[in-house]
Amino acid sequence: MRGWLITLISLTNWIVDHMSGYVKYKHDQKLKNLDKPFAYDGGKNLIDRLINLFELRSRVELGDLLGVTPGTISTWTTRETTPYELLIRIHLLTGWPMEYLCFGTGDLTQLKKTTTNTHFSEQVNEVAPPTLSYERGVLQVYTIDNGHLAPYEKIEATVNLLQYCKVRGNENDLVVKDGFDLLFINTREIQVNQGRYLYKVNQTHQLGMMKLYPDGKIYLLEEEERYLVDESVTQIVGKVAATLKQTPISLIRPRGYKA
Repeated sequence: MRGWLITLISLTNWIVDHMSGYVKYKHDQKLKNLDKPFAYDGGKNLIDRLINLFELRSRVELGDLLGVTPGTISTWTTRETTPYELLIRIHLLTGWPMEYLCFGTGDLTQLKKTTTNTHFSEQVNEVAPPTLSYERGVLQVYTIDNGHLAPYEKIEATVNLLQYCKVRGNENDLVVKDGFDLLFINTREIQVNQGRYLYKVNQTHQLGMMKLYPDGKIYLLEEEERYLVDESVTQIVGKVAATLKQTPISLIRPRGYKA
């Protein structure tokens, strides 16, 4: 009888050990409402918070930055909408904590972490200002004027965003304004493989598609033609690592517009 009792106790302990995770979290008070959504901020509170975080002046600038129409932002306001997927993208690109983006609470000094150690606050309706001057990088924007790089302006961005664009900032890399587009040039990539490059021939800067062919030679590609690159007079400045496209306002037409 005693042997059966020991066996039963051992079996019970085995079951408890193998169900420990389930038992632990099943009875965790913090997770008892896991099937119920939180009261995420939306509408005006969220819009004001994003304007504050991005250091913008208006909803128009916010819409242009996020690539959404004024009508969409108006809908967020009237319906108290929370654009969850957009907040995830902002978090991944900037490192700003999800807790702060969703609730306006939490510790902004821990930008490298995806979560905070504090619990969600029930006071989620206040728009708190940022508490940290975020680590940023500066890039010089140039235009190509008669073959020469002409300084145009300087742009500032978070280090996270610069890394996403594969550039470093602070005079290490540069940006070329090509029409309405901004081309982020990685000056470390000077060995041609395939892609669009900023190069100069006899001190004349140009942009062009280049490719290293199996014959070991580099060719400049233009439509259906290819031209052998004379490496003795051609200097590769860097590769276009990312492109920021902007739609000119003159090309935006309201619904029902007739020329």
